[in-house]
Formats: sequence, structure tokens, C-alpha cells
Amino acid sequence: MKIEQLKIEKIAMGGMGLGFHAEKAIFVANTAIGDLVDAEIYLEKKDHAFAKVLTYHERGPGVQEPGCAAFCADEPCGGCDWLMLDYPTQLQYKDILLKDLFKEHSAVFSGMEASEQKEGYRNKVYMPVGPDGYGIYARYSHAIVPHERCHNHPPIFDEIAQTLIQLCQKAQVEPYDETDNSGCLRHLGLRCNRDLTQIVVILVCRSARLPFSKTIVNGITAAFPQITGVVQNINRAKTNVILGNEEKVLFGKPYLTDSLADQNFEINYRSFWQINSGTMEKILCAMRSEMKPSYKVIDAYCGIGSIGLCLASEIDELVGIEEVPEAIEDARKNAADNGFGKARFISGKFEEQFEELIKNFSADCIILDPPRSGVQEGALWAIRKAGIPKIVYLSCSPMSLKRDLKILLHEDKYQLKSLSGFDMFPNTWHIESLAILETT
Repeated sequence: MKIEQLKIEKIAMGGMGLGFHAEKAIFVANTAIGDLVDAEIYLEKKDHAFAKVLTYHERGPGVQEPGCAAFCADEPCGGCDWLMLDYPTQLQYKDILLKDLFKEHSAVFSGMEASEQKEGYRNKVYMPVGPDGYGIYARYSHAIVPHERCHNHPPIFDEIAQTLIQLCQKAQVEPYDETDNSGCLRHLGLRCNRDLTQIVVILVCRSARLPFSKTIVNGITAAFPQITGVVQNINRAKTNVILGNEEKVLFGKPYLTDSLADQNFEINYRSFWQINSGTMEKILCAMRSEMKPSYKVIDAYCGIGSIGLCLASEIDELVGIEEVPEAIEDARKNAADNGFGKARFISGKFEEQFEELIKNFSADCIILDPPRSGVQEGALWAIRKAGIPKIVYLSCSPMSLKRDLKILLHEDKYQLKSLSGFDMFPNTWHIESLAILETT
């Protein structure tokens, strides 16, 4: 169904523009507030529908040329939502989204903090490889949209990827075909440190056999001396999960070292590490202002210990909990390397370890940095019951944070002291939010 002259009036969670037609909300990707478009509905529900733009008649304030063929393709790349917006407008939209979602907490909302880097900020990327090439998936699809230059990661990533593909083609490494689970090379992965002096390359393969692997490694490391490690990760399953459980280190080391808030960290290629280090340092500065020298702190979902250890100089004692055993090993090493002796780390799921820990550990503060799905409900009630005086909650999903705050703030057990937004992901709608709660 075609809709003519649809006016985009709002911006919605998920980054889509929102217009109204025949008493229905119409969500349209790649649109800005103020756009006037002809659109075609491709998915219709009872009270809303999703449409794609056929024609732009007018463009709203802040619209610019995106400068990316993949973003402008008939089936656009899913890596960016707002590449067509100038950066001030992107920040304005994110501010609008948070204000609308948390309108009952407007008195404590301090607005959006900008990213120092608007482009090239990503320190990690995994690009799918298929029979028609490599690139980034289209939105809500496994169609690979090829690109020559992505605005969000360092240009050297694209240079390495292009060279790798050429080397793999010469070695007759077959690209993966997910339709019949055939071929070899599934993803190209790249991770770097802040100054690009260390880069780890990950070749995700369907099988352990990688033809002419030595030739590929020799070729890529000769061309790019910044590469300090090449790993072949083996994922034999027919799955959407990128990494498998097997690996071969083909060259160098499977990790890199990086710094954050004057602390040094060893980061395995599998380990979680915030994508945008500059924005993460701004978040850590805000967290640090909430700490006291006497504090005993629990760092839930601690990963390799990055948040807790970056706050270590401001507190007395730290206990980290993480379910990935390899990350716990890295956290212990990072604590030792940074000379913080009053830190210990527990391997296991936070939801299972917390109640036992709190019996013998009188915490003054708990740091929550959960996955996008948020904190499990049972754990939230356990935190309330424990009555930890301060909660520092860092969320990569505003919707999950809103849901979890309803439990934490229930019956005024806690009060929300502050709520801030941080732009971890320029050119996308995604928002990092920091909530500070204290017992009443």
C-alpha cells in the first residue's frame, strides 16, 4: 500500500521516523523529523505499520548527504540509522528519545553527552562473508550489503579486510553460504587498541581447515605490521552466533593491550570491551564522582574488570562477578598488573552469586552493566532486599533500564539521583544511559 505526502512528525525508539495516516502510526526508516515522503507499507499491524520511502518531497532540519553508498542502497546497510543527519541533530534526537521515555524523571535528567569521535570510533567489527562478497548485514536481514569504507570504524579496518579477501580468494578459501551451510570463511573480525598500534584479526571459519593459512598470514602481516595477532575461530554450527568454541592462533597473540582512564588492560579477542573508548572515559568520570575512599563495591557483569578497576583508586575494596571464566582470568591479571590488591573476582552468573556474596560482604555500592536484556527480575528484588546504599546502573538499552527502574524504585525503596545519556554509538539511534540510585 502506498501513502502519499506522509509527514514525519516524531522520532521513535529504533531510530525510525514516525508519521500518522488513517489513524495509524507509520514507522519509516531513514527519515527525519520534518520530512515529507511518499512511502510504501511493507508490514501492517492493527494500530501501526512499517513503511519504506519511495520519494522524498521535503527534508527536515539537519539532513545532510550521508556520503555512503551502502547507506543509500536499495536495501541499506544496517550499521547506521542516522548517517543522513548532522551530528548536532543526532544528539538532539537522542535527547528527545530519553526525555520522552523517562518523562517522569525529567527533574534529574541531565541530557546527552557527545562523543569525541563522530566517525572511526569503533574498536571492533565483525563483517559477514558470503558468496557475493563481504560487508555488513542489512537491517533485520542477513543480506550482506558490501561497502568500501565504513564511517564508524577506522579506515585501516577496511584496508585490511580488502587485502584479506584478496588473499583468501588467491588461496581459494570458499566464502560461507548460510543457505546450505557450505563454504569456509564466515566472518572477518578486527579489533584494535586506541592508538591503532595493535590490531588482532579474527577469521571465523566453518571448519578447522583453512587452505594456505600460512600464506594468508604472511601476506596480511607483511602488508600491515600493526597486526599483532591472527586467530582462526572455528564455528561449525548453523547459527547466528558469530564465534565458535574452537580456535587456532595462527600468528602472534589472541589479545591486545589497551588503556582506559590511566589503567592498562589485556583484552582477549573474545572479551567484551566498550566500543567507544572516549565516551567510556566520560562515563567513568561520572562514575568516579560517585565513589568514596571507604566504599566496598560490587562490580556485577564485570567482564575483564574494566569498570571496577578504573574506579579502584577511589574505593577501598572491589568484588567483581562474571559468568565467562576466561574474562575472570583476564580480570585477575588486570588487577595484578595495575597494582590493585584489594580486588577479587568470582566466576559465575551474577544472579546466582549475588545473594551468597552479600551475606559476608557489606557493599556500599553496586555497579550494574548488564547485557542489552537488562538485569533479571529476581536479581533486582535481591538487590532491593540487600539495601545496598548506592546503585550505579550503566545501560545500553533505555527500554530495559526503564523496566528495571520500576522495580528498583518501587515503593520508594530507592530514589533516582541522576540520569544521563552518553553517545557511545554515533550515526546510530543507540544510547548508553547512566542512572545513579540511592536508598531513601
